[in-house]
Amino acid sequence: MLLHRTTFILLLTLLAGASASGQTLSKTTDDDGSKYTSIGNLSLTVTNYGTLGNGFTGWPNQPSLEYPKGSGIEHLFLGGLWVGAIPRGEGTARVSTGAVDIGSVRRLAEGFEMTSNPGSVITQRSTLSESPYFDLSAISHQDYVMEFTDRNTRIPDTGDSIPNHQPLGVDIRLETYAWNFPFADFFVILNYTVKNAGTQVLDSLHIGLWNNGVVRNTKLTGRPGGRDFYNHSAKNYVDSLRLGYTFDFDGAPYGPSANSYIGYKLLGATPFPLKRDSSGAVTASALDSLAQLAGHTYYNGWKFNNRAGSQVYFYPEFDDNPSEEFRGKFQRLKRSMPKVNLEALNRPTNVKASDGLTDGEAPASMTDLLSVGPFQSLAPGESVQVVFAYVAGKKFGAGLSSADYLNPQLRRILYANASWAQQAYDGEDLNGNNRLDVGEDINGDGKLSRFTLPQPPRQPRVRSVVEDQKVTIYWDRVQAEESFDPISRRYDFEGYRVYRSNPGVEIKNPENFLLSMNLAGEFDRSDNAVGFNTGFDRIRLAAPKTFDGDTVEYWYQYPPKDDPVTSLNGWQYLYGVSAFDGGDSSNGLPSLESAKVVKRVVPGTRPAAAGDKNVYVYPNPYYANAAWDLGGERTRKIYFANLP
Repeated sequence: MLLHRTTFILLLTLLAGASASGQTLSKTTDDDGSKYTSIGNLSLTVTNYGTLGNGFTGWPNQPSLEYPKGSGIEHLFLGGLWVGAIPRGEGTARVSTGAVDIGSVRRLAEGFEMTSNPGSVITQRSTLSESPYFDLSAISHQDYVMEFTDRNTRIPDTGDSIPNHQPLGVDIRLETYAWNFPFADFFVILNYTVKNAGTQVLDSLHIGLWNNGVVRNTKLTGRPGGRDFYNHSAKNYVDSLRLGYTFDFDGAPYGPSANSYIGYKLLGATPFPLKRDSSGAVTASALDSLAQLAGHTYYNGWKFNNRAGSQVYFYPEFDDNPSEEFRGKFQRLKRSMPKVNLEALNRPTNVKASDGLTDGEAPASMTDLLSVGPFQSLAPGESVQVVFAYVAGKKFGAGLSSADYLNPQLRRILYANASWAQQAYDGEDLNGNNRLDVGEDINGDGKLSRFTLPQPPRQPRVRSVVEDQKVTIYWDRVQAEESFDPISRRYDFEGYRVYRSNPGVEIKNPENFLLSMNLAGEFDRSDNAVGFNTGFDRIRLAAPKTFDGDTVEYWYQYPPKDDPVTSLNGWQYLYGVSAFDGGDSSNGLPSLESAKVVKRVVPGTRPAAAGDKNVYVYPNPYYANAAWDLGGERTRKIYFANLP
């Protein structure tokens, strides 16, 4: 694998050289791999040619799948959709793949069989009225909409043949949804619609999400690459949640584990797959509810591009291979791997699976596939919708990541986050039967609405002012206090929370800087039984504060006028302001909080008078290994002022 990845890096260099010299690249000019989710805390690269993630080719400027945002903790090399079916009248299945075990994001390669059509673009939409992408048809705070197809056997713009590709004749529309709410900023939903655009009926249709997950803290590893980087992952699957997951097994050889999970969750499908009878034969009737879907969801994990050892861990290199089921993509799509081999994916090599015979396989470089089916035969012009989600979560507690197989509590946050993703998908479908029933039409539009979340108040508008040993945060009252919740159908603003980071935390724990803010103050209405009933008198101004060139009227300030909070000059702080509501007991909703409006500030003395031209050095005297210094020669800090 190391040789393979190194070869790809050299290829990228050659392609870059070809571009500079004006030569034609083997890549359609309408391909777009520049977009990634940025509204929440999970940053995922999406493309209009079937792949997810970017193989770290944009590192460190563009994330592949980073969580938390800005942390440098990556979770995915590459992902892509797999679609398998048997064309009516043929006895052999075909599988079209968006990405496979190749360690490459090259467009011209076997297994990269989805293409964009000329003129194809990725559209961005948002439900946020202040967004430049505001659109009444938007679903989330940041939608990406893209279309691609498996029908081309050649790259449209170049004519280059896609190796060994036999199209099924499907067109695919992918819509991704992301939110900035703190209870939803850790997942991105992938809403796939697969349409039969060919001339043959597609029987035994199965659809899957393939992933080459690798969880690493690139602040420790540096540029991703090499055997050591990829060979320390572990995986497993929770069938009751339809949730596969990957984690950094031990952090070796770079340092501590990233202490982070990435989950791949099947949220649902419309229509449901077909039932099986007691003998396992497929019937003509679809499942009745989401609760039955786990029995038709399949998980497989294997070693990266592997063709040695036990066949259960082989890479499935053939579309259809009934005689050697673990080497066939279609066979992988329609059944799970044996339980004991699944157990081995997150166990150390010196620990046996439950049969007492099968050795553990972790850590290793692995890929996996989460799939669902079979669906009813898909006639030309018909479509099926399958919805997945990437869900991230920090490890819970102080236990070692390598003990994941012993301690499900380590996944407590991941499970809670996955539950929120499922709630977003379910929307009004409270009983999970894919139908709008009496009492479920919350928004009154007569349709089953999915991808809905309860709405916290809108974020306040925030402004920061820095002075000598002082930071003052101001915010308005209109934005949050006039928010309307479409679920509870009332104005339910309750109060504000102010957060602040401690000085130096970005040095000691840079990957979690954005998560490091502590609650500094909470202020809420005094006329109900919710919260502390502090009122707003301490932070409310007698008259609004205004600033030149800014039309916003700021009615609140922190710290309160009677609270002399001081800050250290020259140190970086994060301040965050959020609004929260009172919850809705009648609908079983807890109090919800908006995303924080974050301000990054460094307090200090005001600029010197124009006539002061003396040169200053800070800190003076300089102390080696001071708290604000990092360890390297390029990260030690000293400031100069008024240099000529």
